[in-house]
Amino acid sequence: MAIDPKHLPEDPRVLQQMVLDLMAQLDREFSERHKIETLLRELLDAKRNRSSEQLSADQLALFASAWQARQAEAEAPAGPDRRDDDDRPGASELAPNKRASGRQPLPRHLKRERIVHDLEDWEKHCAACDQHLHPIG
Repeated sequence: MAIDPKHLPEDPRVLQQMVLDLMAQLDREFSERHKIETLLRELLDAKRNRSSEQLSADQLALFASAWQARQAEAEAPAGPDRRDDDDRPGASELAPNKRASGRQPLPRHLKRERIVHDLEDWEKHCAACDQHLHPIG
């Protein structure tokens, strides 16, 4: 949004709102710039580290997706229909198609059955330490 200094409004409330909007925009841009600088610093550090400490291709893809999202946001016109809750920190980090990491819980409709595989009585005694073995876990 370009502001023409020759045609500023006279109303102090409108001017205050303009200042508040500009401050919010600066805060958003500062936080985004800080995130990008941090990612760039991590990339440069990873480039200099030993090969065992280098970033994986998946981590580099995260940097690329963050960069592309930033470019798309910069190219999109900021209209009045933009929601304010998108301005909260971290809103751009949550991707709608983000894959969940780690093991996912099994569906509830599957039958749960515990099967215990027990040793024979003669196998429950340790020959090395002469102690009886007991189940763990």
